[in-house]
Amino acid sequence: MRFKKKWIFLLVCLLTLLTLYTAHPVYLSVLGHLMVVSDPIEKSDAIIVLDGDYPQDERLLHAVQLWKSGYAPKVILSAKLAEWQTYEDYPSWRHAVKLRVFSKDTLLVATHAADSTKEEAQYLRIYSRQHGFKSVIIVTSNYHTWRTKRVYEKEWRDRDIRVYISPAYSSQFHPDEWWQHRADSRTFFYEFSKIIWYAFAE
Repeated sequence: MRFKKKWIFLLVCLLTLLTLYTAHPVYLSVLGHLMVVSDPIEKSDAIIVLDGDYPQDERLLHAVQLWKSGYAPKVILSAKLAEWQTYEDYPSWRHAVKLRVFSKDTLLVATHAADSTKEEAQYLRIYSRQHGFKSVIIVTSNYHTWRTKRVYEKEWRDRDIRVYISPAYSSQFHPDEWWQHRADSRTFFYEFSKIIWYAFAE
């Protein structure tokens, strides 16, 4: 009887492992999509592009499409710069100028020395208030949107400025198949570690 129970237990374990392996594209894809937040966006005072996407500049390109679609009259590039740098040193600004779609009044740079998404949100809240914004669209990479949403809900919690999160396509993260590519897997686990850190340490 004991021998029979062991075989039954082993069979159940094997069937469970087989089921998990067979279904892994489903639940891993769900995990990938849980990282991506996309708010229903409305016309706003500005589109703010979060720092950290060059050299790909996929966030900037997404912001350009939103701007061309008339969602906001201004695009703000959030830029972490050293004390000796000016906004003209910022790679995304130079790229935006080369696109030749913006005037001086429609493309602005918000410079800061933030070391995290949280610090960047704190600075951009002050910047947005100083410029009288009542609503903004925050553009960041798709994998970064879940954490960004939580950070802005906390740091802008008085809600005097409406915030919409809009995900930009990222060549470094494809939610449907992230586990099949090394770069995507690296992005997933790196961002997941930051989510854990933010949840428990900040």
